[in-house]
Amino acid sequence: KRLYFIRHGESEFNKADIWAGSSDTPLTAKGQEQAKQAGLKAKQDGLVFDVIITSPLTRAHETAKHVSAAVGIPHDQIVTYDGLVERDFGKLEGRKDLVAATKYYLNEAAIDSTDGVESLADLQRRAVEVLSYLQSLPQDSILIVSHGAIGRALRRAINEEPLNKRGTKFHNAELVRFI
Repeated sequence: KRLYFIRHGESEFNKADIWAGSSDTPLTAKGQEQAKQAGLKAKQDGLVFDVIITSPLTRAHETAKHVSAAVGIPHDQIVTYDGLVERDFGKLEGRKDLVAATKYYLNEAAIDSTDGVESLADLQRRAVEVLSYLQSLPQDSILIVSHGAIGRALRRAINEEPLNKRGTKFHNAELVRFI
C-alpha cells in the first residue's frame, strides 16, 4: 500500500490561534487556496490515488474536495471515516490557552488531565484502529485528509514508534507520504 496524508488547509480556528480539536470550523480563503495548491502539486508530481478518505469535519472534508477536483476523483467518491476526526481537546476547544499550548507542544500527553480531553493513549488506540481499517481496504494508493494530532498518532502507529514521540509538525495542506 501507499498511504499519503494531508492535514487540512488553514481553518478559521487556526487563523484565530484557537484550539479546534473535534469542533467543526470551516477553511479560511487562504485554507481553500492551500487545499487547491496541494491538489495541483499532487497532480504535477504524478501522484495517483485510488481513494481519498477524509475526516468528516468541515475543514478536512473541504480540503479533500479541493484535492479531489485537482486529481480527477469525483467528490461523490470521497470516503468519510469518523476515526479520522481530530483529537477531542475537551475544555480547551474554542479557547486560546498559551500555557496549555506550550505544554502540549513539548508533550502531547501534558493536557490529558484537562476536563474532556481525549487522552493521548486513547488517541493512539484510535490511530491503530484507523491503520487496521486502511490496511483492510482493497485500494493500493490511499490519500488521507485529516488533522495534526491524529496524523501524528497514525504516523506513530505505522512506524511503531513510542507514544511520547511527537515527530515533525504537519503544516496546513502539506502532502506527506507515510508508506
